[in-house]
Amino acid sequence: MKNIILGFLFISTSIFGQEFNFDIHNTSLTEYFKMEENLGSKKIPTTSNHVSFGGNAQPIKYLRKEKKIPDLTAFYFFKKADSTMSYVLYEWDVSNFEKQDNNQKSEKFQKALIAKYKGLKKDISKDFGQPKVKKNYSNISRLDSINTFVESSTWKLNNNTEIEMYATVSNYYEKKGTTTINPVHRIRLYIRNQSKEKEIPKLDGKKLAELEKVKIDFFNALKSKDLPKLKEFLSDLILEKVTDEQINILIDNINFEKQTELIYSGVQIGFNGSMFTLLEYKYSDDSSNPPNEIIKLIFNDNNKVVGIQPIKLPRSH
Repeated sequence: MKNIILGFLFISTSIFGQEFNFDIHNTSLTEYFKMEENLGSKKIPTTSNHVSFGGNAQPIKYLRKEKKIPDLTAFYFFKKADSTMSYVLYEWDVSNFEKQDNNQKSEKFQKALIAKYKGLKKDISKDFGQPKVKKNYSNISRLDSINTFVESSTWKLNNNTEIEMYATVSNYYEKKGTTTINPVHRIRLYIRNQSKEKEIPKLDGKKLAELEKVKIDFFNALKSKDLPKLKEFLSDLILEKVTDEQINILIDNINFEKQTELIYSGVQIGFNGSMFTLLEYKYSDDSSNPPNEIIKLIFNDNNKVVGIQPIKLPRSH
């Protein structure tokens, strides 16, 4: 899991070249939107009311174009109170776009959808290990097990994060009286934040003051391009991966001539259950809401930097 944390948190001007971001605890709603923007997705209206008993707002939806399979609809669910991520749903579903009965699909189409599921399963398993798998558990598979593909895969990363994916690919059609069983061609991929607020400790003033001092010294080392000095601020895990070229790219993407001010501080949970402190800064002369740019700093328990990330936020049009 440590490599995954590094892959997301480590020095970068953008984490959004990827299709999915599974680090739901350390990724803000705005950052998910930026990821979609960079992928060329289109924001679409939420036309149905999603009932929530956990304080969730109505989800924000994006549409991504696909080839050979249904276009992807991404749903981002977040808390009304503070926009904390609750869960993400990625859905490839023919019924989102075609609303007729007995909508059977070609064998080529079905194979492409099954291949998408298996490819995602393989990629996710590389990072999080083998999932718990269930096969042929639906009513459709019992009615037509030969021509139906039904499977679910679940990865429980810890008590705080769960990834669940399932696929149903079937041309089975049956109509009896008022009951109709239609063909189903669907993949759903969930990323769930299962942490309890009470499990996350609060960031006290003393700790925050310590990290503010570390941040100032670290930024001074970055500004002066004193590589040996600035590496003293990095965690051992980062030092194993970082290159001088990466550090120089980072330096080029921070304006050290401008003052910064803290706009957010809190404790985050890593994939392996470890606690990290997250600080977010904006440039003091930036009066936009939200800011045009932010700088994220993540520290471990030893006040060492495990992540720094300058981010340019998307502008509304």
